[in-house]
Amino acid sequence: MTSPHLTPHAPHTPAPDPGAAALTWAAEAYLAHTHPRAPLRLDRVTLSGVTYACAPDPAALRLNRALAEEVVMVALAAREAAALTGAPAPGAGRDARMLLDCALTDPDERETLDAYLSVLRGRARARLRRAWSEVQVIAAGLREHGELDAAQVAHRVACAQGIRATLLN
Repeated sequence: MTSPHLTPHAPHTPAPDPGAAALTWAAEAYLAHTHPRAPLRLDRVTLSGVTYACAPDPAALRLNRALAEEVVMVALAAREAAALTGAPAPGAGRDARMLLDCALTDPDERETLDAYLSVLRGRARARLRRAWSEVQVIAAGLREHGELDAAQVAHRVACAQGIRATLLN
């Protein structure tokens, strides 16, 4: 009979929290849902990340600053949600810094990349705070089902907004 103290396991490696993972990926899915542009069109969201229908085109990001900012803010959403909840930041997902760097063409803009990224991080965090109930509803569905497609995300956002409208009236 083995002693419980001698069973091998890593005591300082925390088990992944499905609730925190659901909130972080739900935040990214929510922001992607609010920007219905091609590189942000959701395919599905799972507890391991968000899958998009297509990848962002660097040339399109360079030509359209608003698109580039939206793509970067969505890429920042999971990390910002983790920061808001105190959860560990996810390791997967799109690289926001690389996306913004691809979008900048002027060398002077590249010098301010960190400041620009900080501004977009603040904007993403503010949007998430305003829509936290939608994020939580998506996360609840994600915890329950393990995977949501774009239509299920849209349905959950509409339900959360309907509930908020009913409660505020």
